[in-house]
Amino acid sequence: MDGATPNVVTEDGLRDLLSDGYLIEVICNQTAEKRHNSWYGSWVVHAVTKEGQDAKMLVTSRSVFKLREFKTIVGLVSFLADMGCLSANIPLIAGRQERHEASEGLATATS
Repeated sequence: MDGATPNVVTEDGLRDLLSDGYLIEVICNQTAEKRHNSWYGSWVVHAVTKEGQDAKMLVTSRSVFKLREFKTIVGLVSFLADMGCLSANIPLIAGRQERHEASEGLATATS
């Protein structure tokens, strides 16, 4: 990483951090609600060390700094699976957070 923006990370950068032992921390910003058969809310992702330090926010681009926000549980679970997580524990109440560890070699590259 370039050091100019140490507190943010792109999806590719997150993959690198996960291979270095970082965890994915999912934070619920808006309490989830069920509409028909789907759950909606607002979740963001940080990369953190196992001790919970050195948090880096997932952004869509390092040049724009737009925070990557997930609006559905399906989208969030798909993202976690793509990052190599074998399970997903999703916080449903605003302010709650859950950490996820990626399994080595399971993260898929973006096309």
